[in-house]
Amino acid sequence: MKLGNDDFIPLLFASDITVYSLARAFHEAYGIVSKGYGIAQAGPLRYTQIIDYEARPKADAVDVLRGLVCDFAHDHPAQCILPIASGDNYVQALALAQERGLPENVCRHYLPFQEMLRLAHKQGFYALCDEAGIAHPQTFVYRESLGGQIKLDFLAPYIVKPTDSVAWWRHPFEGQRKVHLVAGPDELKALLSRIYAAGYPAEMIIQEFLPGPDTDLYVLTQYFDRASRPVLSAAGRVLLEEHTAHGIGNSAVIMTEQKGGIVDDLANRLADLLQGQGYRGFASFDLKFDQREQRLKVLELNTRQGRGNYYVTGAGANIAALAVDDIIYQKRLGPVFATSPFLWSVAPPWVAKSCSSDLDIQKKAALLVDTGQWANPLDYAADRGLRRWLWLRQNARLQVERFKDWRDSESEL
Repeated sequence: MKLGNDDFIPLLFASDITVYSLARAFHEAYGIVSKGYGIAQAGPLRYTQIIDYEARPKADAVDVLRGLVCDFAHDHPAQCILPIASGDNYVQALALAQERGLPENVCRHYLPFQEMLRLAHKQGFYALCDEAGIAHPQTFVYRESLGGQIKLDFLAPYIVKPTDSVAWWRHPFEGQRKVHLVAGPDELKALLSRIYAAGYPAEMIIQEFLPGPDTDLYVLTQYFDRASRPVLSAAGRVLLEEHTAHGIGNSAVIMTEQKGGIVDDLANRLADLLQGQGYRGFASFDLKFDQREQRLKVLELNTRQGRGNYYVTGAGANIAALAVDDIIYQKRLGPVFATSPFLWSVAPPWVAKSCSSDLDIQKKAALLVDTGQWANPLDYAADRGLRRWLWLRQNARLQVERFKDWRDSESEL
């Protein structure tokens, strides 16, 4: 299996839908196979022919990851190695590996670790938003040393989530979710007690809950070149989120937003904020429209491409080509806006067409599905060997059952 081309090889870290979407973007743009490492053999990479993937224990530990990068670079001295991480744990490990030294043919394009950590941890990012006058939900940062003493200026229910998502999943406890919705103070204190009893070492974010349907949520992807100039801005409206314990907060259906829409002003202000911090590479934001105040608020920043990144590629701005033109070929890139009508969906087509109660949104989504302007990022026509095709069929059946259960529970409300 030939990896990359004569100029470069993508070296991808993680094993989920995020990294498959990135490998697909590289294959669409250049017809090349990427190399990949991660800690597990996960479904999205099963039987794929567009990424040569190896599961390695502790591949997200900085010394292990650095060793993998160094060994791979030494084995391919004639090509530039472009490492890209698709999970927070891998992003942080790659930033540290970069600081500890990598071979000359490895592209070193990540922010310094401490600068990245300040943005990745939610309290640091919210502090920057406050300085810039960018709205976010009212927030209280809880530390274990407070011993249960909590004074909130907002009413229940509360959103509870970790400041350090990497440490969060390393300390599991019964009932753990990516994001918790808590009904009141007593439930909040009980949850915090379970979290810290499990050994979680960092702060927790307690936030006001912004009411509203999934369609009040938006995603925003931006890219900043090697000189910290904002290059890409691509927004999408979430039509449906996943509603499983580990999936809550992950989009299931996204429809691209057109330029001149509701996200533009906040997107420009967030771009100014990150440019002022000397940011480089991909950034993805979760946003929500607060119906009470009639304005968008930023929920969080991910210092990487998001899980749904293929909505950007599908809407006309291949994210792999952006990174290659900037980092490998060092081109001066003009502004890029991914605004072609497109629907990204990991849900079955019948769910994607009808998941919104808004008839106008439903009509637009149905038109995109019916006219073929949509994609499940995992189902790539150029990657349908027999075993991959059989796995896709099996995965589709699981998705149908999952969203059938969701639809049935919705009808009972």
